[in-house]
Amino acid sequence: MSSGPRSSRRRPILWSVTSIVLFAALYATVVGLYAGSGDVVASTGGETSGDTVALSLTPEKMDATTNRFTVSIVPTQGEDGTVTNGLVALRPFGVLVSAVAGSTATEYGDGDLISPIQTSLVMDGEIENWPFDRYAVRSIMTALEDDANGDSMPLPTTVQPAKRGIPGWDIAVTETPLGEGLVAVDITVARSGSTIAFGIVLLTLMVIIPALVLVVAIVVLRGRRKVEVTTLGWMGAMLFATIPLRNFLPGSPPIGSWIDYLIVLWVLAALVAGLVIFVVAWLRRGPV
Repeated sequence: MSSGPRSSRRRPILWSVTSIVLFAALYATVVGLYAGSGDVVASTGGETSGDTVALSLTPEKMDATTNRFTVSIVPTQGEDGTVTNGLVALRPFGVLVSAVAGSTATEYGDGDLISPIQTSLVMDGEIENWPFDRYAVRSIMTALEDDANGDSMPLPTTVQPAKRGIPGWDIAVTETPLGEGLVAVDITVARSGSTIAFGIVLLTLMVIIPALVLVVAIVVLRGRRKVEVTTLGWMGAMLFATIPLRNFLPGSPPIGSWIDYLIVLWVLAALVAGLVIFVVAWLRRGPV
């Protein structure tokens, strides 16, 4: 006979423990994804002796709105290099980078300081697919020098990306030698798992809000709770809180992205529907 009350008392405790465990697992997952984001996965590398020049590539910024990926490139060599020691140019040479916005060639004279080359690669991708948007570009990168006839000739070149990239982005760099010193560099940039998880959590919270409003409105309409006009203010506040919550999404997806058509629009519609239902319940109550 006593098993019933005991079972009913254990249920809230079980639900509380389960909720805490689920929240802790979600919290650990998001933090773990963030800690592991921002690294560069590279399939490149080569010796930098003699005339072979290594182009050290460091990601600086990713602007998904304009599809621009800003990188810093520094030509370097090993101790027995004949082109540069990493600080100054040992002989005149230049660096050519394609698929960029702006100047594509940088020249160094004999004895010039090796200054980093900051350039923006034009990526192919659509931010409207946030948070699953991906961007890719193939750039031809090579060091070159003038021969005796004044013609530019490519030097043997390899690309060495930095290990640390941009927080919130996963970057993959693949080098493909094309022969005669030319190197094709394929760069892929996608939002990290932490950014995707953060966005999904915010969108889930956004969906929960109208669900709560509809539950309250329907319960009041059925007469199971009293009509309290102050509740109408709470519902209105939830409606106006949706837009700031949407604008808080990481990466600032532009208005008209697919999430607006699949989620945000219907969240606003559900909130308005909750307000209408509650007003109908208030009108049915009649004068006090």
